[in-house]
Amino acid sequence: MRRALGAGSLVRIAPHITLVPPVNVSDGEVEAALEVCRSAAGQSAPIAVMLGPTATFWPTTPVVYLEVRGDIASMVELRTALLLGPLEGPERKRERAFVPHVTLDQHASPDSIAAAVTVLKSYQMSYIFETVTILEQDEVNRWVPIADFRLGRPRVVGRGGLEVELSVVSMLDEVTARFAGDEWDAYSRTQYGREFEADDPFAVVARREGAVVGMASGEVRGSVCELARLIVGRALRGQGIGSQLVRAVELMAGERGCERVRLRTIAGGPAEAFYLSRGYRPEATLPAWRGGLDFVVLSRVLSRS
Repeated sequence: MRRALGAGSLVRIAPHITLVPPVNVSDGEVEAALEVCRSAAGQSAPIAVMLGPTATFWPTTPVVYLEVRGDIASMVELRTALLLGPLEGPERKRERAFVPHVTLDQHASPDSIAAAVTVLKSYQMSYIFETVTILEQDEVNRWVPIADFRLGRPRVVGRGGLEVELSVVSMLDEVTARFAGDEWDAYSRTQYGREFEADDPFAVVARREGAVVGMASGEVRGSVCELARLIVGRALRGQGIGSQLVRAVELMAGERGCERVRLRTIAGGPAEAFYLSRGYRPEATLPAWRGGLDFVVLSRVLSRS
């Protein structure tokens, strides 16, 4: 719907309901902001709403949006719990009244506003919000998720003794990522010795006339380069881009001192044939590894030259 309306923010931010408008948070307050968000999410249950129909804030602002109806009281409670500490901001007292909505276009022309409201007047969809997300604005004005927290009380185990709170997230926040990195590095050095080198992630990007047409990514683990993903645009497959990406990964791996490249792919599929034709050989099979399909581990020994 946003694409159809020509929304300029399409590539900058995913569809959402804003609970806390943008606020400046110093580096020293990020951990406190994450804790506010985690605590607020733990006090709320998933929120069921109905999205639609289309409405507008015109003539006050040229915004076209989807109305949000349903459990608004819970959404207001969640918002109130979020507006604390570093997320409160200095200007909150002068804000407009909270109107939950999903923005379709922030800068629509009057003609497109009238057309959108008319054409989409019957649009409705039920939706359950299960996550609250913190986003950060990057240097090119995109809003990038940096942490998310599921709505609902976290699971607590070990009651009566050493209690542990368990929560499921789709990404690691800054604090947890730093903890994981430090502890895993210390553990690895204990297991593998002081000469242990941490995994070194990489990505190779293929462009044609400035547009991205493919990519390969993975990580270097000591003497082995693990190729995790190889993607070529659907309309451009069969033109040798994948072969060029694989070759670039092998060259990069050799430069970083790797002895071989290793990967996983569906057994008997076209990707396996692709790699076999390029000198990769089977190492192991993985029955029902993903989606009920068997996978195969392939590797290629790199020449010393």
